Amino acid sequence: MFEKLLTSLGVGALTIETRLEKEAFDANELIKGKVVLKGGDADQQISKIKLSLIEHVKNSTEHSDFDEMENVLQEYEIQSKQVVEAGETTEKAFEFPLEKFNFEKGTDALTLRTYVYIDSGADAEEDAEIRIQ
Repeated sequence: MFEKLLTSLGVGALTIETRLEKEAFDANELIKGKVVLKGGDADQQISKIKLSLIEHVKNSTEHSDFDEMENVLQEYEIQSKQVVEAGETTEKAFEFPLEKFNFEKGTDALTLRTYVYIDSGADAEEDAEIRIQ
């Protein structure tokens, strides 16, 4: 019972790792990989996983404290209602087409943000770099 309370606050909670099939992708191919979910100290119910492809662009707003902003180029969701048991490791494969984008700045690297929605708990998030050729 105490473990469930702690995991709902993010202590000893589920962790994630995004593994891409390769380090660099061509502009016309499928981005393939898997999300590895590692159970924490208690069982946790997840409802979905969202992958966001993000470009970092210069912030042109004068009164902002941030030099860069995030421009979300594409989002992909994995509907995955399941319980990840304490200590369990499970994988969710994904693939989605890389759309043709007009980047706001010359870049060869984007961020792939993975966000796992956890019912009655602290959601998990991870960023991975993805190279575009």
